Amino acid sequence: MVHIPNEWFFFNPYVKSNYKILKKISRKTGIVFFKNNNTNPQSEFFFTIKPYIDWCRKKRIKFILPSSLYWANKYKAFGIFVDNKKRKLNFSINLKTIKKKYFIATKVHNIFEGLNSSDCDFIFISPVFKTNSFPKKKPLSRYFFLSLCLLMKKKKIFALGGVNKLNYKKLKNKNIHGFGGISNFNYFGISNDI
Repeated sequence: MVHIPNEWFFFNPYVKSNYKILKKISRKTGIVFFKNNNTNPQSEFFFTIKPYIDWCRKKRIKFILPSSLYWANKYKAFGIFVDNKKRKLNFSINLKTIKKKYFIATKVHNIFEGLNSSDCDFIFISPVFKTNSFPKKKPLSRYFFLSLCLLMKKKKIFALGGVNKLNYKKLKNKNIHGFGGISNFNYFGISNDI
């Protein structure tokens, strides 16, 4: 059985403050590489993250790449992150075929996206709390969050957005596998068991 980390650090290589956090990550934490509203071409992004991919592989840290089968194969990724809003991968292969080799992850913000994520393995429900990264986004109500967890209970569910080790305990239920984030790793230390 494959070990799936309880914690996922969302790493944007264009944000310099993420570098120090990345260096403190242990094998207990996974990495999700992403670029947020960056206009650089996709190939440039994948060349930019190559040193961090090499570091993850050397440290045996599991990592997930944005939706590109070519780059996932090239970098031997643990998984592929699919943008649920666009619901499109950069290739036209059936997701069931891809799932034989990679875990498929996505973010879910509402019921519609939840229903459309049935072919994904990992679901990051977002935003759970107010975040430093996206301060204008309104967090989901606790009831709505729990409803999404129940809707997707057969998947590995992670809370995303403003989650840290302290407020994660308030969310924890039998359907949540762990959490992901950016700033929480900066403020609350790295990878203690949950």
